[in-house]
Amino acid sequence: MKSGWLGAVASGAAAIAVAMTTAAHAQDSIKIGAIYSLNGPAAPFGVPERDIVEALTKNLNAQGGINGKKIDLIICDEQTNPTEAARCATKLTRQDKVVAILGPTLGTGALALAPIALANKVPLLSPVGTIPVTSKDNAFWPWVFRTAPSDTLIINALFERAVFKPQRKRIGILYQEDAYGEAGMKLATQLSKEKNFEIVAAVGAPLSAIDLTAAATNIRNANPDVVLLKTSAPALGAAFVRAAKQVGITAPVIGTGSLNQRPFLDAAGNAADGIQIVSIGNWDDPSEKQKKLGEVIVAAGKTPKGYAELIGSTGALAVFEAIRRVKGEVTGPAIRDALETICGFKDTYLDGTLCYSKDQHEGVFQDTLITVEVHDGKFKTVK
Repeated sequence: MKSGWLGAVASGAAAIAVAMTTAAHAQDSIKIGAIYSLNGPAAPFGVPERDIVEALTKNLNAQGGINGKKIDLIICDEQTNPTEAARCATKLTRQDKVVAILGPTLGTGALALAPIALANKVPLLSPVGTIPVTSKDNAFWPWVFRTAPSDTLIINALFERAVFKPQRKRIGILYQEDAYGEAGMKLATQLSKEKNFEIVAAVGAPLSAIDLTAAATNIRNANPDVVLLKTSAPALGAAFVRAAKQVGITAPVIGTGSLNQRPFLDAAGNAADGIQIVSIGNWDDPSEKQKKLGEVIVAAGKTPKGYAELIGSTGALAVFEAIRRVKGEVTGPAIRDALETICGFKDTYLDGTLCYSKDQHEGVFQDTLITVEVHDGKFKTVK
C-alpha cells in the first residue's frame, strides 16, 4: 500500500510522463555542466540530485527549451572526492565549454572546483551548506551561488530550537571531519561563547566511518542535555544514531537538513525514532509545491529520496531562469549577471523564495526551514 506523497501522485504519474528528447545540435543548445557524487559515501545524496536535474532538463527540452535553444546537460561523477570534483570542473569548462555548473554534492568539492569556475568565468550553483563556499574572502565569490540553506542559517535555527528555546546548557556534538563539519563546529563554538552554554563533547568522524561506537560512548560519558549531529552524509548520521542507541544515549538528538532523506531512515532503522532534523521539505508530509516535485520525479521513473531533490532542483531552476533573463549571447558572465537579478523568485519547489543580489549569493533563507521528527520510519513535521 502506498502512502504519503506516493498516494497523492502515483495515480497521476502516467498522465504527466514526459517524452524523452534527443540531444540538440551544439549550435542550437546551451551547455550546462553538473557535478555530483554518483559513487562513494555521498552517493545517496548525489544520485537524487542528478536524477532531478536530468528530469527537469528533459522536461524543459520537451517544451522547446529556452528561447528556442535546448539545454545540453553534461554530467560528471566526482566520486565524493574533491580532487575528482576539480577534474570534472576542468573537463567541463575547458573541453565541453559549459556556461554554468550545477553542484558538486559536498562543500569540500565546491571549494576545490570554485577557483576553476573563477578562472573560466563560469558560474557555479552549489547545493551545499558549507559556510566558506560563499565567503567574500574568496576571490571566487562572484562566481558561486548557493542553492541550499547555508550552515550559518541551519546551525542558528538548530541552536534556537534545540538549545536556546528549551534552555539546555550542556551540548554534545558529532561532526563530519571536512570543511562542512569543521566550519559548523567553528560557528557552534562561537555561539557557545555568545550564548553561555557549554560544549561538553565534540567528536569528529570521517565521512566514510561506519562504526561510531567509540564516538557515541565519548559523548554519552560527557552527560550532555542534547546531542547535535553535524553530518551531510546519511550513512554517517545513521551510523551515529545506531551507536547512540547501542551505548545508551538518552539525551535528545537533533541533526541538520541532509539527514532528511529516505537513505538515512533505511540505514538507521528504528534507532532513528525520535530524532529531529532542521531541514527543508518533508516527503512524508509534502507541501503543495513538493507534491508537484514528487510528480516530476515519479514521471521520470524514480522514487523521491528527500532533501537532495529539493536543493538539486533549485539550482537547475535558478540557472534556467537566469538564462531566460540573458539578453544576447548566453555566456558564463551573462548568466552570472542575470543570477544577481533573481530575487523573490517563487518558481522553485522550496516553500520560501529564492533571492540573490550583487551583494549576497546565499539564495535560501529562514522562510524555507521546517523541523521534522522521525516516528515509525517516517518523517513527521513538527508544527
